[in-house]
Amino acid sequence: MNKQVFPYNVGLDCGNGAFKLKISGHGQDFDYIRFPSYYVDVTKCHNDHQGKTRVTYQQAPLANKYAKTLEGQIWVCGDDAAVLDIRNQVFDNRSDGKAKLALPLFLSAIAYLPIQRKRWDFRVVASIHDAQVFGQQMKANLEGIHQAIIKGQETTIAIHVIRIFDEGYIFKPTGNSNTTLLDIGNGTSIVTRFDSEGNVIYRSVPYKFGVQHLYKKIYEHPTIRALGLDREIDLIRIGVENPQEGKIFYGLGNGATNITTAYKECLKDWSTQYLKEPIAEVDRFQLAGDRVVVIGGGALLPYLDLNFHKKGYVFNQQAPFMNVKKLHEYACNALSPEVFEVRV
Repeated sequence: MNKQVFPYNVGLDCGNGAFKLKISGHGQDFDYIRFPSYYVDVTKCHNDHQGKTRVTYQQAPLANKYAKTLEGQIWVCGDDAAVLDIRNQVFDNRSDGKAKLALPLFLSAIAYLPIQRKRWDFRVVASIHDAQVFGQQMKANLEGIHQAIIKGQETTIAIHVIRIFDEGYIFKPTGNSNTTLLDIGNGTSIVTRFDSEGNVIYRSVPYKFGVQHLYKKIYEHPTIRALGLDREIDLIRIGVENPQEGKIFYGLGNGATNITTAYKECLKDWSTQYLKEPIAEVDRFQLAGDRVVVIGGGALLPYLDLNFHKKGYVFNQQAPFMNVKKLHEYACNALSPEVFEVRV
């Protein structure tokens, strides 16, 4: 008699800049997991790296051709990878990076869970910027029973992908009016419009820009260039995501440099160069009576969020997690309409 398996439910958002995961099951509801979408193969170099996210991949499913290429590899991800000079990032693989790196990032993310198990069974609902083109590839790369060493323990990870959505499609905002969703991600930004019953009635072609383009502008600003050739774009990201009393700092501790002025200048240039077109698009829908909701990492950029608030856009502190939240709800068969209230 076969033993009945009760899998954990997973929402997976493999962003260009940040990997987000939400897992629940067996009476446990784990906190959101979020870390930079960095990956480094340390099999031949940096092999002494004993970071939390270290994974030794042992055996792939027979039918998973991509996972077969990972057999014998050792890697680290997220902040553990950020400290290394050579790293692979989803953003750098502009077309298929999310499909390629979803599995390594997912296996490393398991190390963030507060418990260890010899076997994990997951039912996964994920999203990607173009599900029609890349969805099947992502599903094929994730699927099957994987053997790996995670946090020093031999672990079996069984992954069953239920569905892969286009980013933003999972939302079902309801209300008395249409809702326009502006998703400002790290590498792409997308406008999706819903009717009052939560049905998609318009979706833009993904705009090929995101917050990473802002970070690159800051990286090339004279104030930052003066810090030397060994300056780190990841320290810029950390400073922007963690402002201190309205100020942006590069680095931590006594040696940190105040880069607020450089940040403001680059934010203005970035907004003019990249954000102008999608903002004009959502403003046109707002003029027709739509609520405009902003999600993604770009929703909470310091000073930009104030402009969004003045325009009457709706957002909250959970904006970076809104997509993975809805993916997880779908995995739990508990997808509910998202009712957005305008802040006053």
